[in-house]
Amino acid sequence: MNEQKPPEASHLITEWDADQLRVITESSGARLVVEAGPGTGKTAVACARLAHLIANEDIEPSNILMISFTRAAAAEIRKRLYSYVGEASYAVRNATIDSHAWTIRSGHDPNARVTQSYDDNIDRVISLMKTDEDVAEEQSRLEYVVIDEAQDIEGRRAELIATMIKLLPPDCGVTVFADEAQAIYGFSKRKSRRNNLETDSSLLVRVRAGVCGHFSVLSLSEVHRTSTPQLKTIYSELRTELMKPEHQVMELREWVAGAIENLSAGDIESFLKQYPKDAPQDLLVLFRNRADVLEFSQGQMDAHRLRLTGYEPGLPAWLALCFSDFREPFVSRERFSELWRGNIGEESSAREGWLLAWDALLKLAGRRGDVVDILQLRRRLAGRRPPIEIAETEFGLEGFTLSTIHASKGREADVVILMMPTARKLRSVEDVVEEARVLFVGATRARKELYVVPREHSWAQKLYSGRNFHSSQNFSEQRVSIEVGRNGDIEVSGLVGMQGFQRAEASAAQKYLAASAQSVMVFRLSRRQGVGFKYGIDTDDTARCVGMMSDNFSRDVRELSCTTSSKAYNAPELIESVRAQGCSSIVLSPEDETVASLHEPWASTGFILKPRLAAFPTYKTQRK
Repeated sequence: MNEQKPPEASHLITEWDADQLRVITESSGARLVVEAGPGTGKTAVACARLAHLIANEDIEPSNILMISFTRAAAAEIRKRLYSYVGEASYAVRNATIDSHAWTIRSGHDPNARVTQSYDDNIDRVISLMKTDEDVAEEQSRLEYVVIDEAQDIEGRRAELIATMIKLLPPDCGVTVFADEAQAIYGFSKRKSRRNNLETDSSLLVRVRAGVCGHFSVLSLSEVHRTSTPQLKTIYSELRTELMKPEHQVMELREWVAGAIENLSAGDIESFLKQYPKDAPQDLLVLFRNRADVLEFSQGQMDAHRLRLTGYEPGLPAWLALCFSDFREPFVSRERFSELWRGNIGEESSAREGWLLAWDALLKLAGRRGDVVDILQLRRRLAGRRPPIEIAETEFGLEGFTLSTIHASKGREADVVILMMPTARKLRSVEDVVEEARVLFVGATRARKELYVVPREHSWAQKLYSGRNFHSSQNFSEQRVSIEVGRNGDIEVSGLVGMQGFQRAEASAAQKYLAASAQSVMVFRLSRRQGVGFKYGIDTDDTARCVGMMSDNFSRDVRELSCTTSSKAYNAPELIESVRAQGCSSIVLSPEDETVASLHEPWASTGFILKPRLAAFPTYKTQRK
């Protein structure tokens, strides 16, 4: 990078190129669209701009709003911003669109319910912004707004953000970051429907069309993520070609796939020989769809992480490990240190981790005297979307990461293996362009090495619930591969509830999970007799039951037995080889009605361990 210091901001990172420097130091009232390709330092620039405004433009951190596309991106921004401005970063409002909308609604709508859909929530907040003077006045107090991934903010969410921008005071600055080359959520189709900017377009299209007022356009063009010549060619030259209108043709996807393969590091076999036993930690393996990720994960014995829609990383296991039997109203630093040492361990990594954990607890529920209010902590952690300060960013254990290309946006790694999907028949140029962009996004996650592996895959079917499955059958037998581990597959009542377990059974199950909380576990789902259509989660080695699958899971299994063909099949008695990547924590608020149905100590403490299931097992069943 060029060594330039932002004027009046020497406390920030001091190496910026000229384009980055211009964005960082623009006036506080500027409204900007920043076109930033992959690897151009968008996140660093966004955080440095906020740090500059806080330090030099007298912008109050609590009056800054930063809208991120995903919770993982929000967590990364929070971490980066903290490194720039310290404690002031916690005053900045940093949220996804859905969580920001819920914050507005829950504060102004007495009828707000968490059971309603995200889209219903968005619609209600748009209405509140347009009709409720208190909501409008609240938006008018903002001094600066940053919006990320504008090309992928579409439909009602785009209308929500556009409505909010219109309510901002004239001197409130706005920075919108976008990259049309990374638009992979149906953007190309929307771009061709310009007849209704208010409902059909992405936020980027609306801003460019002047729907949100006048915005100046700046660009970040120099690639800093990689110094590898082939990768730089993908990041810059391939991106340029991808964006040319004359290349928006039916052959584009295959041309982009060929270019990426030609510019990759080459022979994957040499890479595998380099790591015969253990893959590098900073390895990202990318697939086109969720079923492919789960099928590949199913065959991996090593611990790893997953980035998938429908698999919220949730809360770290150490919360339940430390507090599942803790009944005191407050915990001090010294007492937490004892809990950590007794339940997590004494090794150096654990000793370092407890200080970070304690710092997070203090920020969420700290009181005078350097103690944490446990009841307040439970209330803060019990929401549908726990605070990004403490929620994990990826689903699983330490190790390499498996992800869909869509879920990998914002993620990067030293080594990326792109499982190149075989071409499928697409009906329109718009679909072809979007598919080419998907491959481009996957390739540009790599910092040092990119490997391409051609992969045959079949597009999984989906049930109405969204669960993936593969199914085949003959006259007498049905063979099914089913997704296990989606959000809602395990509920707290199925872990320590009085209806399903004796207290001693629940205690033994939680102890088993505690001993394996940082390990890969293998379970069998066994159909239970006498408790309705339920599946128990049994250990493979001792046949101990650690919990019950939810009614949602049982309903989907039953649906697969009778709706995948004209024939009806028996529901399986046993589903084997169901893997779990360690455990996460469930935390219940003291006011949660569920606690009355739980055994002690969990009814009092509200901290429960849950196995982190992620599997795509196959079972066979006979025709009725």
